[in-house]
Amino acid sequence: MGVDYDIIADILLQIHTFPMKNSLAFLAAVVVSFAAFAGEFNGGRTVPVHRFVPVDRDGDKVSVRARMPAAMSQEKTCAQCHDVDKMHGGSHFRAGGTNDAVNKVNREPWFLCSTNSGTCRVVTLADRGGLSAWEWVKNFGWAFPGGGLASCPKAMSEAAGDRQRWFVTGALEMNCLACHSQDDYDVSEWAMQTLRENWSGAALAAAGYARVDGMNERLDSSWDSHIAENPDDHLFKVPENITYDPAKFDDKGRATFRVGKPKNENCLACHSAAEADAKSCEMTGDVHLQRGMRCIDCHRNGMDHRMETKSCASCHMEKNGEGPKPVHAGIPLVHFQKLSCTVCHSGVTKDGRRSQVRTMRANRIGIYGRAQWATDLPFIEEPFVRKNSEGKVELCRRAALEGSNYVYWAFAHDVKPARMARGAAPDRCAACHSIKSDFFDGYDDPVYFTAFNLAFLGRPMFKVVLWCVFALLCLFTAAAAAHMINRLSKKVSSTTSHFLWGAFKWVVGVGFALASVYLAVSGVVGWFSGGMTWWWLMLHMVAGGALAAAVAVMAVLRHGEHLECPVAMGGWMVWLVLAAATVFTAVMPMMSVFGSDGQEFLLWAHRIVALVFVAVSVVLCAVAIWKRR
Repeated sequence: MGVDYDIIADILLQIHTFPMKNSLAFLAAVVVSFAAFAGEFNGGRTVPVHRFVPVDRDGDKVSVRARMPAAMSQEKTCAQCHDVDKMHGGSHFRAGGTNDAVNKVNREPWFLCSTNSGTCRVVTLADRGGLSAWEWVKNFGWAFPGGGLASCPKAMSEAAGDRQRWFVTGALEMNCLACHSQDDYDVSEWAMQTLRENWSGAALAAAGYARVDGMNERLDSSWDSHIAENPDDHLFKVPENITYDPAKFDDKGRATFRVGKPKNENCLACHSAAEADAKSCEMTGDVHLQRGMRCIDCHRNGMDHRMETKSCASCHMEKNGEGPKPVHAGIPLVHFQKLSCTVCHSGVTKDGRRSQVRTMRANRIGIYGRAQWATDLPFIEEPFVRKNSEGKVELCRRAALEGSNYVYWAFAHDVKPARMARGAAPDRCAACHSIKSDFFDGYDDPVYFTAFNLAFLGRPMFKVVLWCVFALLCLFTAAAAAHMINRLSKKVSSTTSHFLWGAFKWVVGVGFALASVYLAVSGVVGWFSGGMTWWWLMLHMVAGGALAAAVAVMAVLRHGEHLECPVAMGGWMVWLVLAAATVFTAVMPMMSVFGSDGQEFLLWAHRIVALVFVAVSVVLCAVAIWKRR
């Protein structure tokens, strides 16, 4: 919004004629006024009260109690504080135009359907399907919040004729209340008034600030406001007329507009989709909304109203993301390289099955009244999968057009949790990779994907064969390793008969015995008295490290001594298994793998295994001493 420097100069000139005290007060008021006029965020945590007298399209204040009051212009009213010119380039106001990237996005198209022939055609944003600017607004104005083409001076200056009725309807200005109203906004009223061509008062009627009567739709294109009313029709073939609700305005003609950040209901009024014939109790909705999130948490914009959507990965995959991190256990990585998240986690149909769906913009769902607004045309199905321009597979809806043609467009809602995702139990891989699955129907090479799905019939047996081969190879590997260790241990044992080696083994044995005794005593005391803290705990850990080192040395030096006798070898194997279990249950709680329940289980396992290990060690030592005697 530009600043009128002539006004500022005039104000500053008048300050010189005031006394100093009054000048300072006046200057402070001017600063505050300009700060409010700028409409920028100043750090306050509350939404300012929007209480003011509405203005019309000429910028004049509306006298709401006049006999024939003018319609409030939301653009002019909001422009008193906000930069409305910047908003004109917003994502929701570019429909019908050809500017910037709006035509490059694979989004839901506009459909022009014939109920007589039962056919539909797509109205592209580039050429508007041959419709004039006014005709485009007439056909689709009920499904978008005005502005853009509907109030573009260039579009309104197109050659007049039977296909242009701007003089009758006027512009359909940006409807700020459609998104920002915090009261009950009636989208059905907006649709009815726009189709009646009552474009000036449609937003007022939908927001409940006025009653709008008449039908501009029934007026001739040559209608003149100076022509007298039709004496035979005071209800339908009369121009739009507005009656403001006096309860909404105070004695100064001011209304309080309860506006704020868009609520979910505001967004869903235009962006709803549902499976045909679905019951409301069967619809789960988006998992993010169920958890209390808002649409604007992911779909954000600045004052320019250009929507920027956060990706799924930004919350659920990146390290600092705010959402839960998925496990995706057992799913091959190729899925995350080739598929978008929506392929598995989005869709309104139950269990992800192929079914007919209806959307607000195409089938007019969510609009109510005496007339039956909803229609099955165009016939839309989901889900289909297609590759986008980046080569990544995304989830799409498909609509049938004239002939055998189809149009596809991507969607990303309603988001399903893991338990309801495509490929979740019990179907798992068969949800996509089976003969009955229609997952690949949207691709151009059905022969390849049929063969690909047939290959999955043998996948269970293929897994069994691979696991059997793996187990067999592990057994042979273990046998080879055991043979090598045995030969090596015999050689080590034969070289440790020297006096120094014997003394070393004796020292290790004594150290093992002392560490075992202290660990057993401190462990039992800590177990029953809860005293495993301070020095008891520190010395317990030191002794544990000494025990582990002694066990490792004893395994190297004494393994060859037990290979000749089967009974001795059996006892030695039990001792090795218990030693390994004791070490494992001691070190595993130090790793960030298990939660509280796992830690508790490991603690009890360590106590039991360690005591059994000490008992077995005592028995083996006693047997060895008895044999020597």
